[in-house]
Amino acid sequence: MSQLCNILIVESDPKTVEIVAPLLKKKECKVSYVKQGLNVVTHLSKNDFNLVLLSDSLQDEDGFRVLRRIREKKELKEIPVILMLSSVNDIDKSFDDGGTDYLIKPLVPVQVLARLLPYIVNIKNKKLFEVENRKKEQIVKQLDEAFMEMEVMSRLDPLTSILNRRSFLEKISDELIRSRRNQKKFSLLHINIVNCRKYNDRHGYECGDFIIKNVAENISRTIRERDFSCRWNGDEFMILLPETQLDGVEIIRDKIKKIFRETKFEYKGVHHQVELSFSFKVCSGKDDLDDILKEIE
Repeated sequence: MSQLCNILIVESDPKTVEIVAPLLKKKECKVSYVKQGLNVVTHLSKNDFNLVLLSDSLQDEDGFRVLRRIREKKELKEIPVILMLSSVNDIDKSFDDGGTDYLIKPLVPVQVLARLLPYIVNIKNKKLFEVENRKKEQIVKQLDEAFMEMEVMSRLDPLTSILNRRSFLEKISDELIRSRRNQKKFSLLHINIVNCRKYNDRHGYECGDFIIKNVAENISRTIRERDFSCRWNGDEFMILLPETQLDGVEIIRDKIKKIFRETKFEYKGVHHQVELSFSFKVCSGKDDLDDILKEIE
């Protein structure tokens, strides 16, 4: 349906419509018909017509006046309007007023088809091209979205959905550069789940994963919006605290301690108290990344 040629016939004489409409419908065109010219411009503006057949003589007014009103509308300037003329003497006038082509009454079916068929084919091909182009654009969009999703996923730890080690190292490198520029220190807070292996040994690896995920979630909820957390190793986490020195690190550390001191995590009916250990380093842009990591791990 979207590839149909949608045609409006503006004609007061029903005999002309009886000749033209069946021919157009056989060519899989959608045909609409109005007898008067008064509301033609409004009709065209509100509907998606691709071609207009306009009589030069209508019940209520002159067809050329209707044509001029159509061309006055910016959105209708490009729509093909074919004049159905009562006299060959008006051919020049039809073009002067903005007509695209013409037919001479009385209409002859063979001549009507010969004149209209190129327009119909062109409109259908244009619509087909637009449909195919939209499909291609949609495919490109889907590929872009899939690529973006893959890019995001490649930067996250699959179990906890926080940054992985590789992405976190990039953040630290960026922060070192920023620290050199603005002369402001930043801090790294290293967190380790004490004796995490016991959860795997006593309750299975699913329990261990459950504990790791919950630790990650609680850390993420505790840090500030500008901070970054990552899963550093299996049961280790790291937090990057931009523009933060000793007092700021201690505040974040104490908040995390308090949460895990007051919270027990239930897994399959068993409540687990998770104990964490902490280490941290206040860094500046003068520090070397390898030295920082050796000191904090």
